[in-house]
Amino acid sequence: MIIKNKYGRILSSLEEWKEGFIEVDKKKHWRDGYSACSLGVFFSSGKGEQWLTEIEKEIFGYKIEHSEGMIEHASKLDEFRGGQRMQDLAIWGKTPSGASCFIGIEAKVLEPFGDFSVYDSYLDGIKEREKKPKSNKAKRVCQVVDYLFNGRTPEDSTVKDLRYQLMHYFKASILEAPSLVESALKINQRKTVNIILLPVIVFNTEHYKEDPKLAQDNHDDYLRFIEALNCDVKTINGKDVYHKVIDNRDVYTLYEVIDL
Repeated sequence: MIIKNKYGRILSSLEEWKEGFIEVDKKKHWRDGYSACSLGVFFSSGKGEQWLTEIEKEIFGYKIEHSEGMIEHASKLDEFRGGQRMQDLAIWGKTPSGASCFIGIEAKVLEPFGDFSVYDSYLDGIKEREKKPKSNKAKRVCQVVDYLFNGRTPEDSTVKDLRYQLMHYFKASILEAPSLVESALKINQRKTVNIILLPVIVFNTEHYKEDPKLAQDNHDDYLRFIEALNCDVKTINGKDVYHKVIDNRDVYTLYEVIDL
């Protein structure tokens, strides 16, 4: 699998990965032992794709044929301006039968799932609209909640305290196109993928051990979201894999801590 950044730079070594990341993001986000660098170490070494292939075989019984990958890819959440989902690593592929697959990898060390709950994000959008009447932030939050939770609103007790970043991540990934080229089209002008795999990879670096409580809080935030979604769960080789049919698409997710 060839992984690139949005400028077409191929990331085949850690140094190329670092240069490619800094080219599209802020240099301060590239720090040894943290998520961006750890993801680069994992995939530039070949261990990342090997891990992913094994996960796919465990879940589906076959390997996904990976066609292309991109770091810091913007998955469209809706047709509003801005506010799209930045995938740490986006991968497109197909099953042996030809069904399209999108893999959106969220990389963590101790970074939380954003600073805001769903309700706080909604209130922030209301405040923003008072200053900027054309702001769609509050409307976007409502649409995300409605899409994932069948008509619920940000004030609903079932969802209000969940992490908005996780909802944002899931909806944009479910709406992804079958290829990188097609992802540039407007949502209403393109097809969407059949199967979505959303692994949250937490890298056990020296920094991960600095705050065990924060690490546990992050895992708890993920599990609360999964429970609210009412996902099916299957334990495969010691890993809990969660599955939910959303908008007629098969969505799979897991949370795994990986030593690095």
